[in-house]
Amino acid sequence: MADSPAQIEAAKEILIKHMILEPIHGRLTPMNCAIILMEYQPQFALAISSIDGDILIHNGINLAKIAKTFSIPTVLTTIGQSSFGGPLFSKLQEVFPDQDPIDRTTLSVFGDSRVLAAMEKIGRSKLVIAGLWTDFGVATSIRNAQQLGYEVFIVVDACGDVTPRAHHIATQRLCREGVVPMTWLQMLLALHRDWAPPEAYDVLLNIARNHASAYGLEIRYAQGGIDKGQARLAKEKPGEGWWTNAPGFWSDH
Repeated sequence: MADSPAQIEAAKEILIKHMILEPIHGRLTPMNCAIILMEYQPQFALAISSIDGDILIHNGINLAKIAKTFSIPTVLTTIGQSSFGGPLFSKLQEVFPDQDPIDRTTLSVFGDSRVLAAMEKIGRSKLVIAGLWTDFGVATSIRNAQQLGYEVFIVVDACGDVTPRAHHIATQRLCREGVVPMTWLQMLLALHRDWAPPEAYDVLLNIARNHASAYGLEIRYAQGGIDKGQARLAKEKPGEGWWTNAPGFWSDH
């Protein structure tokens, strides 16, 4: 027997209520997540063909800058830094000048006790991961993170693999296993939810204008309108937030 229209509407209301009160994935904020950046090293990057190498490095560095800007605890890790893999990309290391990467021998980052200790000390339940290669250390580390109870997000445009097919299939598999995919720009906008404070407005416009490719070009083109918006917001009472101490490196091209 088919459900009546009233029963269908009642079921929809229950579903909507459930989705609002108990979302499948909770909101990502600078206060509830940590970031792991793994294997951003020359030897791993040389084999990448799923994405242009310069774009990959650019995206990885932007993700690191997001972590620094929003004061998100970040673990840097490498494999064979003094031998096979080579050093962490210098531009990425510059974002965290006082932090030494954890140099591992294990495929998964969670196979290293120092990473486990660092994550336990951070004590956050949501984890953002990006690095090289997608279907190698990244995927293995993500599955281990899920087994440990983390809700995992993968920044897909800051990851790369030896072939486009390998990256695509690995990403598809991870998504089916409950991992949340996002780009570095999507993560930036997910973390930033309030355009009202003038300081935050200025920092976010600067990031997008100088680092977000076509979106950045659109912002440059619309600079006249932006200037008017900034003038209007400048009259409002400034608030306090992550933007008050945002590093100046976002202004670099």
